[in-house]
Amino acid sequence: LASMLLLSPAGWTQETADSTIRNNGFAAGDQIDVHMYDLPELGVIHAHVDKNGTIHLPYAGTINVRGKSVEDLQIDIAEALKTKGIVKDPSVTVEILFAANMIVQVMGEVRQPHAVPVLGPMPMSYVLSQVGGTSTNASHKVTILRNGEDSPKTIDYDASAPSSAALNTVVQPGDVVSVSSRGVFFVAGEFNRPGIFPIGGVLSSGAAASAASPVETMTLLEALAQAGGITPIAARSQMRILRTANGKREEIKVDEVKLYKGEVADPILMPNDIIYMPSSYIRTATNNLFATAISALSASIQVKQF
Repeated sequence: LASMLLLSPAGWTQETADSTIRNNGFAAGDQIDVHMYDLPELGVIHAHVDKNGTIHLPYAGTINVRGKSVEDLQIDIAEALKTKGIVKDPSVTVEILFAANMIVQVMGEVRQPHAVPVLGPMPMSYVLSQVGGTSTNASHKVTILRNGEDSPKTIDYDASAPSSAALNTVVQPGDVVSVSSRGVFFVAGEFNRPGIFPIGGVLSSGAAASAASPVETMTLLEALAQAGGITPIAARSQMRILRTANGKREEIKVDEVKLYKGEVADPILMPNDIIYMPSSYIRTATNNLFATAISALSASIQVKQF
């Protein structure tokens, strides 16, 4: 998928990042798992950084972790074990469970939204790859909210053909990355597949999801195709688009017959539009009469055969 064609961190250099970006290290409230492989009886040690920026470990004692990286903390724990004469040459690893200064929160229209551990500035390509890429309902708008900055940064990220600038956009620990939705529209009334659909692809149950690259806009005719067309009793000249703008409901009447003939413009849908097709009283009555006639004819044939 195009959304998964992302650059790896190995192909991105630190020169891409601004020189002022720094890693703040561990802070109060962070949670880690510590593995002391020379002391297997301890198993995995779950540690919580207290308000003083310290953790308390068996044998190693109290360790100050505030502002330190994973590598620094591993060295400090190993040094504590050596200094206390517990292990001559200890092997220690630290795994981050939660660290506000060492994660990037990724949310919105991605396949697996979650916090991504990062130990320093990373390119957007790496961060998005860790959440499975963008979803089929993702727009081109990706927002980066950075602690200490007055306003978020917005980049244009086209998953089908991402630019180098977008892929190499610097994301740093503590950032919040949000991928916006293209929006949905609603289909109700006399359609074969009423439901909720994303603009550019199918979302409602029972409809096959499209693997093609999403588009940013959708016309009314394209939306009708997504909904499987209209039923035989639809009042084709009475179709409406219900749209809410600035808190006010707007009703746009569209003659579906003229639309298909190209006699009226094919309108562009907006997010949260409702397409409604009422039923025709005359067509409903005609269909009912026809169904009744068929039933009567079938019954008459069965009686004669009997």
